[in-house]
Amino acid sequence: MKKCKLLVCLWLFGCGMSQAAENKTASVSRDKGKLPVTAEAGETNETSILFIGNSFTYVNDLPAMITKLAKAGGQKPLVCAKETPGGCSFAKHWQGGKALKAIQSRKWDYVVLQEVSMGPVGAKDQMFEYAGKLNEAITQQGAKTLLYMTWSWPKPDHQPAITAAYQELGKKLKAQVVSVGIAWDKTLKDHPEIRLFGADKHHPSLAGTYLAACAFYSAIYEKSPEGLPAVNGVKEEQAPLLQKQAFEAMKSLSGK
Repeated sequence: MKKCKLLVCLWLFGCGMSQAAENKTASVSRDKGKLPVTAEAGETNETSILFIGNSFTYVNDLPAMITKLAKAGGQKPLVCAKETPGGCSFAKHWQGGKALKAIQSRKWDYVVLQEVSMGPVGAKDQMFEYAGKLNEAITQQGAKTLLYMTWSWPKPDHQPAITAAYQELGKKLKAQVVSVGIAWDKTLKDHPEIRLFGADKHHPSLAGTYLAACAFYSAIYEKSPEGLPAVNGVKEEQAPLLQKQAFEAMKSLSGK
């Protein structure tokens, strides 16, 4: 009798261990099959943006500034990544391979393409060729391309050519153009007291990056950034004007 009870106990213990192992295996299997929270855009409460460009993007950390404006505006959290080595053109980005890997690393909501500053003037054909290659990879990932129109330096002489090139490319790729260059040019003419250029008269000052961030906010959310706070040390008295200039430039580009 005692032997029978012992066998029953052993059998029940074995069943319990087997069930526990099965549950553990099932749990591991479910975990392996579960995508990371940020793996698929549109499935989480966030907006994901990849920036492909160069120093005009990374100086003063434009993505971080856009993220702060989005938060202040009550928008979904932004998750940003960037591939922005200094002086890098679309051609170098494509040939180097890192930009393509970044595009293919996950499903993005947006991918921003920013050409080397004088590319639209001196190498327009090359700009269009490699923007097309990058855009094809972007659309295959289900993302939208944003073309970051930059500014002319040290004088505004080349802005019409830069503007025209980005507008033409936007139509060709059916991509949205973020009119930073237009806002920049108009602000320089209307408000020369605001220093958009940094000390090197090439890269943006904090005010210049803020103007760009406001233009991106306008483009992404299709609404004015007016009323948002100054961030990252931008002068509070300059913020409303820069917000207005950015939004007016986006409206003029869209024809609204």
